[in-house]
Amino acid sequence: MMVTITTKRFRGADNQMPLRRVTADRSPTPLSDCIRDHVRDGGLSIRMLALQSVSPTTGQNLTAQWITDVLNGRVPRMPDSWRLDALAVGLGRDPDSVKAMAISQWIGWDIADIKTDEGERLIFRVPKGYTPEQCTRLADELGRLIISAELKSKE
Repeated sequence: MMVTITTKRFRGADNQMPLRRVTADRSPTPLSDCIRDHVRDGGLSIRMLALQSVSPTTGQNLTAQWITDVLNGRVPRMPDSWRLDALAVGLGRDPDSVKAMAISQWIGWDIADIKTDEGERLIFRVPKGYTPEQCTRLADELGRLIISAELKSKE
């Protein structure tokens, strides 16, 4: 399960999300699903996505074969950080969000991704056994704490 929590309106690479929405993605392959959706929605080929996926740190491109392997479950371990950063570029997503999906897909942890402001986020492992309702309550409490801390720091 991947939990996405938004505390403010956010536009950009991660799409516009309504205020404080919590969604539970029970898919065991959230990163693969994100890639499939991006390719389908953008009318792209896997090859084109690979060409767009360049690591900002190493300058390396992903290969279409590697992306196909991810989609078909043939990548047996968590990808290297540079690959996830490159994929984030190709997908037009925040690198931390892509890494959170990878953690969920390869390690199997339930991950909460709280957007606190444009470009700012808090990503953490959800305690084992939490229901979607408990995740929502936890997200609400953390969201309030984050907003309160932001307001206090501006005083």
